[in-house]
Amino acid sequence: MNSTLSFDLELQRGDRSIIAAATLDAPSTGLLGPSGSGKTTLLHAIAGLISPSRGRIQIADEVLFDSETGIDVPPEKRRIALVFQDGRLFPHWSVKRNIMVGTAAGPEAAILADEVIQLLELSPLLSRMPDTLSGGEMQRVALARALAMKPRWLLLDEPLSALDTRLKKRILPFLIRIRDHFNIPILHVSHDVGELISVSDTLLHLTGNRLTGPSSYQDLLLQHSSGEIEAMNMLTAAVETNQQGEVLLRCGEMELVSTAKLDPQCRSATVRIAPSEIALSTGSLGDISIRNRIEGKVTKVHPWGRSCLVEIDAKERILAECTVESCRELGLEEGRIVTILIKASAVHLYLHG
Repeated sequence: MNSTLSFDLELQRGDRSIIAAATLDAPSTGLLGPSGSGKTTLLHAIAGLISPSRGRIQIADEVLFDSETGIDVPPEKRRIALVFQDGRLFPHWSVKRNIMVGTAAGPEAAILADEVIQLLELSPLLSRMPDTLSGGEMQRVALARALAMKPRWLLLDEPLSALDTRLKKRILPFLIRIRDHFNIPILHVSHDVGELISVSDTLLHLTGNRLTGPSSYQDLLLQHSSGEIEAMNMLTAAVETNQQGEVLLRCGEMELVSTAKLDPQCRSATVRIAPSEIALSTGSLGDISIRNRIEGKVTKVHPWGRSCLVEIDAKERILAECTVESCRELGLEEGRIVTILIKASAVHLYLHG
């Protein structure tokens, strides 16, 4: 079923206007932007909670909003689910009743609700009340309630922002399960670049009153100036071995060693490496303690504030941050062969499953 979401809008946020236009057809899209840029305002407009100043919103061939013709489908008829930062559960209802509140009657709805409950591992919580749940449990219930409605789109408004790092790592695999299991496209807002890269197929960026994208993270990063988007390398990896305090990872044709702690049962991971934690060499290394030494070819050097981002083809696309002077001394330019040096302690496992 075609669920392509298209919008071309002008939104008012206080005394300024936001211009936002995009066509989204990926299973999961991430939306980045600084605080106050209007990310939540855009989600609310798509969901029908606010009306844009002008423009048009449609899913496939169905128009949800059109300022010229006066169409403005009410939120309850758009079949778009919105999950807020705080979950917003009904405090006087059990977990089960919270999940079932938006579902239709009949066996098909009950089967879907049960499928959602099993996927998000909520069966032990069904009789509990919201005030007895942890932050992570509350967000899983809020996600289940949204999915049980069988929406055409799922909008996530920083659903993990109130959780600490430990709980985020607990919830992120559930977001990936949702993306992979249900045929429901997702638009996910977050300040955390790593979180979005882990769960999104493509990204949007809202800043300076204008939306850019959708595009890949690295393409979006290199379209903006230093500091607007956090620079990092995110790679999907298979766990080859996990012993003696070292994890051997395979990222496509590239191998990496990490000292991160990992459950012995884990077979996959998302690797996070900051460009600032990567060193480059163009000469002989000799004896060196750095565990990860990977040969690659420079494809481009991008100005990056007071430094440079060096784009390298090493079977995987890698970004390394160097000072302008280092780039000059090493002769870093397109076609230059380099050795990428990464300490094992700099290979962080952001998400694993």
